[in-house]
Amino acid sequence: MIVVENPEACTGCLLCEMACSFHHIRKYSRHHSSIRVNKSISSPEKGPQITISYEKEKWNPGCNLCTGEDSPLCIHFCPENVLGLEGVHS
Repeated sequence: MIVVENPEACTGCLLCEMACSFHHIRKYSRHHSSIRVNKSISSPEKGPQITISYEKEKWNPGCNLCTGEDSPLCIHFCPENVLGLEGVHS
């Protein structure tokens, strides 16, 4: 399971979303990502909120930990090391 290890470091760059959608459909699309980064305009001091969905829904493919890849792409491409795997400490 992917966990948010360092939420305060998230800059909201959306690279995790883009990497996730590329894994699922080989295109960059926030709508086809299992991870969502929501930036609050009304309270930016909170920082981005990150949600990972494991259930398949209409557009959401559901996180499969990037089956077939060396590691989950959202973790690999996050420049701030915000995400990690549960039980695996970097």
